[in-house]
Amino acid sequence: MRRCPADEPFPVGLTASRTRGPRSRRREGFGLLAVVTVLLGSACAQPHGPATAPGALTTGSNLVVAHPTVWVCRPGTIDDNCATNLDATVVGPAGPTGTDTFQAAANPPVDCFYVYPTVSQVALANAPLKATDTEIAVVRAQAARFGADCRVFAPVYEQYSVVSRLQHGGPSDSARQLAFGDVQSAWNDYLVNDNHGRPVVLIGDDQGAEMLLRLLHDEIEPNEGQRALLVSALLVGADVRVRHGSLVGGDLAQIPACQRHDEFGCVVAYSAYEGAPPADAWFGQPNAPSRGVAAPAGTLNLQTLCTNPAALGGGAATLAPYLPTAGLLPDGAPDGGDLLPGLSSTDLPVASTGFVTYPDFLSANCQQSGNRAWLDISVRPAFVDQRALPTLDTLPTWGLHFDEFDLTLGDLVQLVSRQSVAYLAAHGASAGPS
Repeated sequence: MRRCPADEPFPVGLTASRTRGPRSRRREGFGLLAVVTVLLGSACAQPHGPATAPGALTTGSNLVVAHPTVWVCRPGTIDDNCATNLDATVVGPAGPTGTDTFQAAANPPVDCFYVYPTVSQVALANAPLKATDTEIAVVRAQAARFGADCRVFAPVYEQYSVVSRLQHGGPSDSARQLAFGDVQSAWNDYLVNDNHGRPVVLIGDDQGAEMLLRLLHDEIEPNEGQRALLVSALLVGADVRVRHGSLVGGDLAQIPACQRHDEFGCVVAYSAYEGAPPADAWFGQPNAPSRGVAAPAGTLNLQTLCTNPAALGGGAATLAPYLPTAGLLPDGAPDGGDLLPGLSSTDLPVASTGFVTYPDFLSANCQQSGNRAWLDISVRPAFVDQRALPTLDTLPTWGLHFDEFDLTLGDLVQLVSRQSVAYLAAHGASAGPS
């Protein structure tokens, strides 16, 4: 369902191109596609409120939208996948104690652009450009609750598949490029048709975080206007690299690590383990097998970034996990189908709500050893506690990778709220009703 652009003029200096062509041709690269100018603007009113950062201009851009974007979630569409069954059952040490009722923001002035992790089980290098039950399930589990503070945009992309990731040597460069091309195209589509100068939070997990890190490096950081729109980037499981003893450098030259909850224009990144990771860990080290962004030329002194979303300034803090239940899965999903990576539907918590939350159950603290860093998640000591971490279908080398997003989801949502307030205050705007 097409929505109307904002009443105010589109940010000065932003131009757009939309390229179309057969899917087989697009796999050969964007250089083979014809560029067609897209007209901007409309006479109808935009229902989500005016831009909140009128000074933020995406200048010097020729934004290419390579093909029509397929959206899992997009505000204003019929049957938005990010708008149902988001309440959480509060579970204490002895059992359920109540319900945490989810309330979506009525007119949020901030957007969230989310890219999902590796979920496709197709026997191909890349997934098709289609929103299946698998994509819908993971977007609901990870992105939907951010709707408490922002409009959620979640595009489908031809991600490299699980098969491609686990093959010897990992995904090919062409498989990574195809996936990134879709994410870049969706981001440009969002800028052209939906942003209108609004501040935005980037949110990604695993491959989604890898794609957003590259988007930051290739497109957002070099563009002053796009960079000015950035509230923060939450890159879970991406192993962002910085110079030793620095908050910047490495993968990103200008955008620093977040140190305070009222800071904006910065990055939050971590990979989680329960205790110390093994020596051959897949995550938490600069040269981990999960890497998708090459180290900058001439930069050797790198370490992995760890920012605890519950305590950006450092130290241990109690987490606010929000774990998905079977009730969150799409209607009509095969009974017993395992749609969430690493999690069997038979092992999901049981509740009538879409989530369960375990207050005062988990603690997290960033740890570092040499150039390695990780978020150490542990169960807080209790005399009697019936709660337990979800059973993960994974190897010790992967740690809590399949669950680290959900184990910190409440903290990430709260962080987006606080950073958005700080951004809006700095730009002379208010958060408004929510």
